[in-house]
Amino acid sequence: MSTDTAFFSVDRVSHAYEDGAAVLRAIDWSIPAGAFHCLVGRSGCGKTTLLKLVAGLVQATEGGVRIEGQAIQGPSPKVGFVFQTPALLEWLSVIDNVLLPISLHRRVQVADRGTAAELLELVGIADLAKRHPGQLSGGQQSRAALARALVTSPPALLMDEPFAALDAITREELQDDLLRLVALRRTTVLFVTHDIAEAVYLGDRVAVMDQGKIALTASIDLAKPRVCDCRYDPHFTAHCQKIRSAMTLHTVELD
Repeated sequence: MSTDTAFFSVDRVSHAYEDGAAVLRAIDWSIPAGAFHCLVGRSGCGKTTLLKLVAGLVQATEGGVRIEGQAIQGPSPKVGFVFQTPALLEWLSVIDNVLLPISLHRRVQVADRGTAAELLELVGIADLAKRHPGQLSGGQQSRAALARALVTSPPALLMDEPFAALDAITREELQDDLLRLVALRRTTVLFVTHDIAEAVYLGDRVAVMDQGKIALTASIDLAKPRVCDCRYDPHFTAHCQKIRSAMTLHTVELD
């Protein structure tokens, strides 16, 4: 796909530590506007480093990253970030945590509070708006963090294993909530996970990273909207097996 049509473009990106040890090696990748791409790989393969490069939090040693054709110089207001942990501020209420990206830059307006309340409704915790993070379950905190990432209506989200610490049922519920929200807003998503089934369920396309390189990219042609029962379909299993094979082998060219 031409990078001219991409929201995110990763062009021959390499990154190394100060001692010269390579983390990423000549990565080429692009994500169309409105697409949901997942990145999987073993611990230490470089996937979180690539996410940080796309976020503008780390600079490439070679190559570059562009958002809508513009080179990234640092964190972009076009991109929301969801971390591995919800990272809510304990002394703020849920709604004030959601409004934090706005309050850090300007005074919160009545319309902003309306937007935050709508998002809390969409993620299913509107009745918890006045509570504090310590009064929430892990799943509820993750829902608040998702609402916070969306409150400024960014056209893209970067997500770093945001559901990894949750139980299986809560995780599946949040996956469905996420898919519904990003489809509603046509949000472009890059989602990092170590969970193969999660990647297949969420992604339009899945990339496997191994030893700092992309070992496999695979289109996921499952019907949309995704439903829980598709996880038990042989076609779903076949996608998972293909991705697992790429994670088991050393970096090879697969199609």
